[in-house]
Amino acid sequence: MELDPDIADLARALSRTQLSSEDVFGAASLEPASAAAIPPGASPSAGLRPEQQQFLREAYCRLLEGGVFRCVLDLTASSDSLAPPTAGLRLFGLASEPGRMATDPRLGPKAAHGGTRDLDDLEDQPRQPFRAPFRLPFDDGSFDAVLVTLEVGKLRHPLEVFRDVARVLRPQGLVAVSFEPAGYDAAYTRLWALADDREHLMLAEAFIELARVGFSPPALLTLFAGDHGLDWQEGRSPEDTREPRVHLVFAYRDAVAPAHLARPPFPPPPPQPAKTRADIRFDEMGRPRCPYCGARMGRYEPPVTVFEIDYGVSELYVCFDDHCEYYRRSRRWMRAQGHTGFTYRFMLDPETGATGPLPDNLWGGLRSCRLD
Repeated sequence: MELDPDIADLARALSRTQLSSEDVFGAASLEPASAAAIPPGASPSAGLRPEQQQFLREAYCRLLEGGVFRCVLDLTASSDSLAPPTAGLRLFGLASEPGRMATDPRLGPKAAHGGTRDLDDLEDQPRQPFRAPFRLPFDDGSFDAVLVTLEVGKLRHPLEVFRDVARVLRPQGLVAVSFEPAGYDAAYTRLWALADDREHLMLAEAFIELARVGFSPPALLTLFAGDHGLDWQEGRSPEDTREPRVHLVFAYRDAVAPAHLARPPFPPPPPQPAKTRADIRFDEMGRPRCPYCGARMGRYEPPVTVFEIDYGVSELYVCFDDHCEYYRRSRRWMRAQGHTGFTYRFMLDPETGATGPLPDNLWGGLRSCRLD
């Protein structure tokens, strides 16, 4: 299975009309996966190992700490919620199968604050999305946060579910989706069962973006054990494949919560000292190589417009490698600042020796002025 679109581009390309999950993904892809459809040798889903559960507990603690998100819905409540035991947190659960009640004491029938409700077959609702829109049994704006833990691959109508998640969230409320590494489960939809880890991250992002209800751009994380506790990488294609690992995608209703703007729960890595001309090496033809990734830098002619920065030269050297550490880091940084469509690339001025960022956009605008 190959998924390679930019989800934000796809969301913009779709009609303003809210399409159904079947319209976007196809009815057949949302049916449960049959054994015959699974590639030979596919690993069965074994559930979360204790280490992976701990990763998610720590991640949820980062997201929910500080007392900002006090009223939390565990949308797919199971025998144990991974929500942190934060003082004052009111935890509600919604069992995804009839009679499946969570045994977590915060979710049981005698819970002092919170509790669990049954919802008949969450993954199958609604069977007729046009005539019976999906609706959670809660009032508008009931929750500060909604957790969708491990069950997203089973949702038969994911866009409808996430639209109603937005309804029950308060402004700037949080939705967090977590899932284990790719594996086969008969309850998964074909769409999810045939996808790999990278595609799962893209699908979770798409479910949020294509619901078209004003969620902020989702953050995509892969969590694993670091040298000093929980570590993570952001993006759809993490290069670090340490085991065990688990994935987390989260977004906010309308806008990022001010508390998380002031103190991001998963801050970007500390900046490394900027590379200078002294760090640049040249090949046998005298062409500079990017000091961040080693790629041969391309010649770039700055356009002459009133909007362009005047570099005072006819040519610059630019690293056009999309896998460059500098470029990937710039995408994360710009996204964290709310500039979701823009980034920058490493640049060398051959006349002055000056180095630094050259603004670009995610559609490769700089390449239109590339000379080689």
